[in-house]
Amino acid sequence: MLANERISLIRISVSQDCCPACRELEGAYPKNEVPRLPIEGCSHPLGCRCHYLPVLEVLFP
Repeated sequence: MLANERISLIRISVSQDCCPACRELEGAYPKNEVPRLPIEGCSHPLGCRCHYLPVLEVLFP
């Protein structure tokens, strides 16, 4: 994702039952500022289930 020029931002997507640490970091970030996954401090019993989603600048070339 980092090398793709069409991606302007990277969104952290969280599950509906995520922990407070993950909920706090939900949102879109510039590529060079996106937090690493798994989220440090995640307290969900199943572990961090966050994932990255690309935010595209251009949909079609």
